Amino acid sequence: MPAPSIFGPRDERIVDPRSLLSSIGEVVYTWDIASDALNWGPNVAEVLGSVAPAVLVRGLAFAGLVEPGSGRSRYDAIHSSGGHDLGDGAVYRTRYAADLAGRRMWIEDAGRWFAGADGRPARAHGVLRLERAVRPEELGADHHDLCDRASLVEHVEATLAEHLPAERGLVVLIGAIDELARLNDDFGHEATDEIIQDVQERLRSVMRRRDHLMRYSGNRFAILLTGCPAAQVEAAAQRFIKAVARSAIETSRGIALARLRVGAAIAPDLSRDGGVLVTAAENALAGARAGAIDVAVIARRSVARETGAGAPAQDIEAVAALNERRVRLALQPVVSAGSRAPVFSEALLRVERAQDNGFLATAELVPLLERRGLIRLFDHRVLELAMTLLAEEPQMTLSVNVSPRSLADPEWLDAFLACTCGQRAETARLIVEVTETATIEDPARMVKLLTRIKDQGARIAIDDFGAGHTSLRHLRAFPIDILKLDGAFTQNLRRSTDDRFFVRTLLELARHLDVETVAEWVDDELQASMLRDWGVTYLQGHLVGKAELWAPDRAAAPVREAV
Repeated sequence: MPAPSIFGPRDERIVDPRSLLSSIGEVVYTWDIASDALNWGPNVAEVLGSVAPAVLVRGLAFAGLVEPGSGRSRYDAIHSSGGHDLGDGAVYRTRYAADLAGRRMWIEDAGRWFAGADGRPARAHGVLRLERAVRPEELGADHHDLCDRASLVEHVEATLAEHLPAERGLVVLIGAIDELARLNDDFGHEATDEIIQDVQERLRSVMRRRDHLMRYSGNRFAILLTGCPAAQVEAAAQRFIKAVARSAIETSRGIALARLRVGAAIAPDLSRDGGVLVTAAENALAGARAGAIDVAVIARRSVARETGAGAPAQDIEAVAALNERRVRLALQPVVSAGSRAPVFSEALLRVERAQDNGFLATAELVPLLERRGLIRLFDHRVLELAMTLLAEEPQMTLSVNVSPRSLADPEWLDAFLACTCGQRAETARLIVEVTETATIEDPARMVKLLTRIKDQGARIAIDDFGAGHTSLRHLRAFPIDILKLDGAFTQNLRRSTDDRFFVRTLLELARHLDVETVAEWVDDELQASMLRDWGVTYLQGHLVGKAELWAPDRAAAPVREAV
């Protein structure tokens, strides 16, 4: 049975989502990793206090607040997650201490990253939660082997300046413990720290006297090898890999097996610049995570990040795909929380490349189209394909996403009205999803716009709900049918009592407003059973179905069939 209501039947004093989110010390964020632009929920100042604005708007600047040795930064957690984005993102999770304008706080940081065209993280969406203040003794130990990334780069630069003039090469090895997030989940933070310390001692035990070991970003190890010939780098890396894997590690919570992944960069073969070498070794480490556990990856010139020259113009390629009918739909099922029966599907944009029948990375493409002012064209094409599919499949119900930029453009509404005119039966099986952020700029205009959409027979869903952008007063005014809870909250239900309380409160709010709910990012049975028992209406996520391309030969629209 659903949990008892936390509101009385006639109680109008419902907690505003933003106030509740701030009271439990949580704030949502979205990070465009390629541009480093970091955007926060509206309650960021209430949670983080008076952190400098220049620090809050850049992901790497915010990572600079992390106390050395306290844990992985968000950047490191994402790039060392070991996951792969198969269309719905890859989970990351970390815990670290940070200096928030004089307040040293423990922070839990979790979410999902989404891949770009090269398969590497391009965008992240998650939630940051303040746990408690750092106690003086917790970070008071001797940290002479700990440093942040900037200090590591400085040390590499100094080592290069000392050895390159004497024609002695330098190898930068970057190692990281494989599946550390799983070890942390299995053994807890304290035992994970014991594992890291043991690995550090094992690495030191097989070092040459002239080599140098530094631990940075919480769980990464940089080993600087001077005078190591390029032909011996693989053997040197294997020495460290085998030292870590030689036996199990005893911790206070049990026996653990640790494995080391290693990436390497060689100077001067690759570069004479410390920052380039560290970045190249980190990129090689990312490649090592995708390969065999006992193989080190050595960076070549193609591994170092280029400046972007020669990168394909995705917006131009996407417009060509639009003109050539290479825009496709991928459908992800949304099921009943009780019976698991499919109820509707979310129609997701996919843009096919001309040269290889692959697809442009949506995580990079959609923000680019929004910046270029082109997203309305693609939103309209998705709507056309969805309406065609609804006409062909009388039992199907679909939801389509509409960008805030499209909603702000009067031409999109004209196109929507033209597309749905005379198709009342199909439009009755259409759900239009708008993000919570789209509702905040001009709520009065949004009420009128959503009402016009409803008048055509479609239903309205608020997507990514929970960040606190929308007030209760505006929620009451909007003609909405469904609230889709932000997956950044639902994915943490197993670990966070605060998120459990917050999600239950959002569900009570939805019941008060008499609207249905969808829980996103549902990946395991424990999540699903909790959400079902709390009264969520529908589930969406890998547990109940992944997004799959709709076969083009099933649609009447002239979409080119993939080979």
